[in-house]
Amino acid sequence: MVTLDKREKSVYARVLTNIRFACKRDFLRKRFVIRWTIIITVLVLVVRFAGKTNFQVDLQMGSDPHHDHQGIVEFKRAADNYDGGIKPVEPLEPAAPQKPIEPVKPAEPLAPVAPIAPAAPVAPVAPVAPVAPVEPEAPVEEWVHAFTGPTKQPPMYLDFIDRNLPWDKDAEEETKKTWKLNKYLSDRVPLNRDTHDGRHATCSKRTYTKKMPSASVVLVFYNEALSVVLRTVFTVLKESEDRLIHEILLYDDCSTIDELNAPLERHISAYPKVRLVRSKERGGLVKARMFAAREARGEVLLYLDAHCEPTPGWLEPLLEPIGLDRTTVTVPSLDAINWEDLTYSGADSIWVIGGVNWLMNMLWAPIPQRETDRRQKEDPFPITANLRTPTMAGGLFAMDRLYFKELGEYDEGMGVWGGENMELSFRIWMCGGSMLFVPCSKVGHIFRPAHPYDFMGNNGDVVSNNYIRAARVWFDDELDFFFKIRPQFKDKDVGDLSSRFALRERLQCKSYAWFIKNIFPELPLESLPSC
Repeated sequence: MVTLDKREKSVYARVLTNIRFACKRDFLRKRFVIRWTIIITVLVLVVRFAGKTNFQVDLQMGSDPHHDHQGIVEFKRAADNYDGGIKPVEPLEPAAPQKPIEPVKPAEPLAPVAPIAPAAPVAPVAPVAPVAPVEPEAPVEEWVHAFTGPTKQPPMYLDFIDRNLPWDKDAEEETKKTWKLNKYLSDRVPLNRDTHDGRHATCSKRTYTKKMPSASVVLVFYNEALSVVLRTVFTVLKESEDRLIHEILLYDDCSTIDELNAPLERHISAYPKVRLVRSKERGGLVKARMFAAREARGEVLLYLDAHCEPTPGWLEPLLEPIGLDRTTVTVPSLDAINWEDLTYSGADSIWVIGGVNWLMNMLWAPIPQRETDRRQKEDPFPITANLRTPTMAGGLFAMDRLYFKELGEYDEGMGVWGGENMELSFRIWMCGGSMLFVPCSKVGHIFRPAHPYDFMGNNGDVVSNNYIRAARVWFDDELDFFFKIRPQFKDKDVGDLSSRFALRERLQCKSYAWFIKNIFPELPLESLPSC
């Protein structure tokens, strides 16, 4: 690189002095700035490259001391000669003075705003006259809404199941085959799990009389899964008002599995309203229900299968009609609990009634127009008004305990299960009672794909015997229709029926023709198929 000595530096200093002098004279004029920018650029180029073009100053020969010294001498000589060529810049004429800026005239003051007149005082509102109270049919404190129970409870589990173990899928599938439901899952689900409230919205608008009969909730079981039985018990307690539950009567029809012995007693020991009665020998469902009714102490018998889960507000709608008329039998609306995964499903109301065909099978029939008209006339919420139904499934119903006894209980000659629901339905209607489906009482029920227990003999023979006994007692002249459809039953011996005929005579029951004409006219005699 080129190093400048003292003289060279003085040359640069004079040049910069002239530039500063010129800029001070006319710093506001742009053309001078541009002019001197060009001059400085030219001077720098001349100084740096003059030696290379005219005096052979080779700035790239720094490796040779002789060439470096010679180049510096020649550069000094060129700088001396060039210095004389710079002339001072003529001074600029001073700029003409600017006219002073006239001051801005002050704005005229705004006229003052007239004050706003105060608003006129508002006249006080006259007090509303009190509305005269409507006279209820009963005192206000005597009417209550359906009990909904606590919203949440600490979960309860079987005390002998380790829920921290890995899930055993093979064991789960095995319980489905053996128990006809997912017992493995049931054993690990809370025994007091929250229930599904699937009632129609109008159910919450209904009120019920506070004075109702108390119920003995009767659960008959045989070799039922313990978790399923306990879930039924604890759900009844959780979803029911305590004053309406006289007791929960567990009737064990001589079960043979260990978990229904000491484990069952241990889990219910803290609940004084839960009472366990054990049969010394197996009698079958029909007889066990009859024997359990004789043990019950509540005003109403409320039968539930031992694999149910009542929902909020289920009890009051069942008990009130019985309190008003002891000959009324009430049936809750059944929702489905899936047997494989225990999920809950159901409709918000009842859209069918129980019917019957000539085989004496219960069937589901559309609600007849006469019943729709009656509900619209008698009830402010007809969609959830109670429904008159000719028959019932028989597993779940409520009935005055003394009326059940007066009406003849169950037929003791019937076997384990089957047909007893139809026989009782005929007897209720034909002997002066009535039966209602109750849409606002909803109970979940596990519908299993098959019965997990045996029928104490040939299943077909047991059920057919029950049907034949009912038909012989209650079908009157229409019995011929039954035997035309089932000729194999005509000559079958089903035991002594004299006590049942005597019962019918004592109760002065109506004919089966009357039942068809007045209760289920959808099954006229003319509908019998030719054989």
